[in-house]
Amino acid sequence: MVTALALKKYGVPFVIIERATRSKICSNAGSGFELAATAVEILENRLGLDVTKFMSRYQGMAVLDNNGEVARHSRIPDDFTGGSVNRAEMQNYLLEQILPSSKDEERILLCGSGLETYREELGADTGSVIATLSSGEEISGCALLGCDGIHSRVRAVLHGGYDTTQDWSTNIKRAHAKDPMHYCGAIIYWGKTRVAKGSFLEQEFTKTQMAKEPKMNKNGGSTHYCTSFLFTITEPMVPVSLFMVPSHNGTVLNWAITVSSKRPTRSKNNDGKDLTRRGGGPLTKEEKNRLFDFSGNKKNRESILGGITNFPLLEELIKETPANDITEAGLHDRENLDLPYSSENNLVAILGDAAHPQTPMTQQGVNMAIADAYIYATNLAVALKKNSKSAQDAILDSSTEHRHKGVKVIVKLARNVCNVLVSQRRFWYWFFYLFTRYAPAKYLMNQMEQADDPNKDFLKHLDENVCSPEEQKSMQ
Repeated sequence: MVTALALKKYGVPFVIIERATRSKICSNAGSGFELAATAVEILENRLGLDVTKFMSRYQGMAVLDNNGEVARHSRIPDDFTGGSVNRAEMQNYLLEQILPSSKDEERILLCGSGLETYREELGADTGSVIATLSSGEEISGCALLGCDGIHSRVRAVLHGGYDTTQDWSTNIKRAHAKDPMHYCGAIIYWGKTRVAKGSFLEQEFTKTQMAKEPKMNKNGGSTHYCTSFLFTITEPMVPVSLFMVPSHNGTVLNWAITVSSKRPTRSKNNDGKDLTRRGGGPLTKEEKNRLFDFSGNKKNRESILGGITNFPLLEELIKETPANDITEAGLHDRENLDLPYSSENNLVAILGDAAHPQTPMTQQGVNMAIADAYIYATNLAVALKKNSKSAQDAILDSSTEHRHKGVKVIVKLARNVCNVLVSQRRFWYWFFYLFTRYAPAKYLMNQMEQADDPNKDFLKHLDENVCSPEEQKSMQ
């Protein structure tokens, strides 16, 4: 959506190919995002969006122990520009900016028939890409940008090839053999929970906040609660991490629980086919009760709570979240981190999780996707509007070696942080507990900012070597 919005701002025509049905593309599967400084810069200053419509700026941080007691409170510096969003809320806002009415969507947003394969055709001076949909329809364009996530069909064709004599299930097996996923040894459960005014859940959540009253954000407009990071660590042999941030002016809590697991699913309902849930799936009521068992029943080896029986906030959070609003997903990235992000002819490129999926432990997945989206779109706009270079050159200028190296560092860092977070080794258990409890808040913020450095460098490369911020505005 950020790619499409940037192209629209530049007056470059585009078509969005989406496998999901129209009703599911912005479905509220519960996940939340963290936006770092570069993403906020792009959305706010480059695309002119009012981020207060969907983002709560961070004000504070709380660390909780495994009984739900606040172990520390820290205020986040006022100049920290990041914040939290609910995924569906942001997606709906972006879609309204791109296509304000259903009439605007005609022949632009093509839902329900995803990409089957594509072919590149080279001409004397330039080339084109012909995308074939699963319905058989063909669409031609100057470039194909695969913004289709960790289970990217564009990537599967790019790195696995496509045999027209075989069905897609056979093709995908070959693609996975040539470009395998890497399971990170952890499962994440995420959800969204409504917070009723005056409810027990609101009372428990308010205890974690440094400010009892909502605070006006620095741009005015809507108010919101102080945002919290919450970590709960159980016995060293059964580590669990909880992360929670509010959205919708504090009326919704977006949360995620990560647990070590030898297999990527514990739910029988999870077939890995729901791509709106990162290839995960919703829980049933029975699975919710089994996996989130607060009874202390030691015979229930499937419970992810590791014996937690006295954590009112967490218990109420799970109680108030419908099973269908809880997603289970195994955390994966890619085995081979050195594969290119574009085709040999540079007419096809993969962006975001399609190019560099990672665990969410450095909060950089969505931020890297937004940086990719804006920079690839801007490079293409420069090529098409100024006739200064070809679309192939535009993609080549975006798929830089420096960007590849920076992303690879963060993907490995996210993998390592995930390993530490759910490690069953006592050393890492105590290290993480002491670190989150006693490390200076400024140091914690610096870690988040450093993880965003590759995006900052990528945007700087665009501004200094391709098109200045002033030129970007003049093209819009």
